[in-house]
Amino acid sequence: MTSNRLLVIDDEPANSATIGRIARGCGYDVIITTDVDDCRSRIMSWKPTVIVLDLAMPEMDGIQLMEWLAKHECQAQILIVSGKGPEMLQQAEASGRTLGLNMTGSLPKPLRLETLRAVFSEIYDAAGLLSILDISKALTNQEILLMYQPQVELRSGAVVGFEALARWNHPQRGSIPPDTFIPMMEVDEIVNDFTTQIVKMALADMCLWEGADAFNVAINVSAVNCGSMVMPDIVQAQCASKDIACQRITIEVTETAAMAEACHVSACLERLHRLGIQLSIDDFGTGYSSLVKLHQLPFSEVKIDKSFVLDCVSNPQSSVLVQAMIDLAHKMKKRVVAEGVENRETMQQLREWGCDIAQGYFISRPMLPRDVLPWLQQYDSGRSA
Repeated sequence: MTSNRLLVIDDEPANSATIGRIARGCGYDVIITTDVDDCRSRIMSWKPTVIVLDLAMPEMDGIQLMEWLAKHECQAQILIVSGKGPEMLQQAEASGRTLGLNMTGSLPKPLRLETLRAVFSEIYDAAGLLSILDISKALTNQEILLMYQPQVELRSGAVVGFEALARWNHPQRGSIPPDTFIPMMEVDEIVNDFTTQIVKMALADMCLWEGADAFNVAINVSAVNCGSMVMPDIVQAQCASKDIACQRITIEVTETAAMAEACHVSACLERLHRLGIQLSIDDFGTGYSSLVKLHQLPFSEVKIDKSFVLDCVSNPQSSVLVQAMIDLAHKMKKRVVAEGVENRETMQQLREWGCDIAQGYFISRPMLPRDVLPWLQQYDSGRSA
């Protein structure tokens, strides 16, 4: 699925941050830059579909940059902004069209939020891409579904839990992965509605799995959810309504989000921990953790990112990193899950290194809730054969 990529070229931090926030809410990937060399590099390599260009910057002349864009046959839609007055904006927009650029329009500073949102939404809708309104409708129409991927204890080979993976079953576009729509929700309050629905669905599925009382379910949440005390209340209330012990739920938060927002998420994580809910730090190794912060947060589990696990048998560097992460996590008295296990050799190697739990296509691809019990029966039959 294509995405709209927005490059913001503006030297006013508050202004560029506002543009970025509004754009992300409309479904854009956003990069902000003020350096002329970085700007040109991003345009050539990242290939933005939309450029917001401030005409007057200390080290960059907007008209000269538009000439450079024309020379390099840039196809992005260009929205120019300036506080120099409407005449300059009109002249610059006319110059851009003369150069053959795709000029979307111009906006005077200070920028109006409603106008920005309308412009970005119009561009996005014209491209036939998804918007926050589409996601809101999907929640109402119950188009979001959960798939489950099993997690196996390496020492015994027993299934110990499942990770719930959200998918959007769009009526026209088919299955849409979470990486496409979750970032859009993280700048909107709809993310709490989404998480509430996911928790409800996961617990309802757990109730259907009679005889599977020992299994835990891991649910991914946004750092935005953990920035308030809403998340513990959601999980606690839903567990109580389904008579499911909080200890059977694991909440996964990515390493990057947890570390970047450590001061904001710590209170929420502590409350979840006191309720007995397990906490997992996801995508471990991909961020830039402070080990002090990691140690202070109440995570009981570390989940090694699949980018390290996939080639840990054949790549010496990945091998060293995975072993180091396992050892570090164990010394911090945390359980270790390796995701991205795609063959027997990797599973055996992780077992020898002392990794606790494995997850990946070698064990099983994600499956629908109705397929969990049949898969478990087949898996247990294969183990006992």
